[in-house]
Amino acid sequence: MDYQDILVDVAESIATVTLNRPDKLNAYTALMGDELTHAYESLGKRGEVRAIIMTGAGRGFCAGADIGGLFQKDIEKREQGREETATGSAAGVVHPRSGLHYALHNCGKPTIAAINGPAVGIGLTLTLLQDIRVAAEEASIGAIFAKMGLMPELGSTFLLPRLVGLSKALELVYTAKVLKGKEACEIGLVNKAVPGKELMATVQEMAGQIAALPPLALAVSKRALVQGATSDFDTAVQTETFGLDYLFKSQDHKEAVTAFLEKRKPQFQGK
Repeated sequence: MDYQDILVDVAESIATVTLNRPDKLNAYTALMGDELTHAYESLGKRGEVRAIIMTGAGRGFCAGADIGGLFQKDIEKREQGREETATGSAAGVVHPRSGLHYALHNCGKPTIAAINGPAVGIGLTLTLLQDIRVAAEEASIGAIFAKMGLMPELGSTFLLPRLVGLSKALELVYTAKVLKGKEACEIGLVNKAVPGKELMATVQEMAGQIAALPPLALAVSKRALVQGATSDFDTAVQTETFGLDYLFKSQDHKEAVTAFLEKRKPQFQGK
């Protein structure tokens, strides 16, 4: 598929997905959403891809939705009686197990957001849907949905309070406060904040560390951790038991043991 609003590059087992509307600070469009869905679904199936990085071209990560190109058109659709084709229409609500939010949150690969600039509104949502978030210290990050008369979307109401706690999540939404990367790190909204000039090197190093580990073990661990975050202790132990039974029989486990005993670097195949 040829992309217009994103770029996809794969090098040394690491895929980089770049939001590519730099003249608009990578403001989100419906096309961008479709392209991201396709890209993450496709990359998730590629055996040579061990980790995925999402970042933005130019000075921004994603400065929210394209107000003129997305919201204004939706208002016109509703005024013309074409409610079912408008963004967020209850008549066209996406299935919880399909669409952009599902493709990103449930991608089988480890995912990292490299937040290089403004990430507000749906830009924040895109980062929440990644496994790990690393921000430039000067990046602006905020849940500014209320400023547009809207609310958090695409699973944000589930993910945000699990990162920062319910009270802080409510504060961020109520005030529409925009944080800098360092402050976002202090409250747990991002994992790490680094100087902007060090951002991509930091994220690529992290992705490289992930890519060096057995992909099957990471995929099963991710699934178990995501499920465990919302299940009870007994269910978590049961999930771990089934997962370990599967992994103990894997070629990657055998290779890890053999390589250790032979004092060499393991060659994992994801099998």
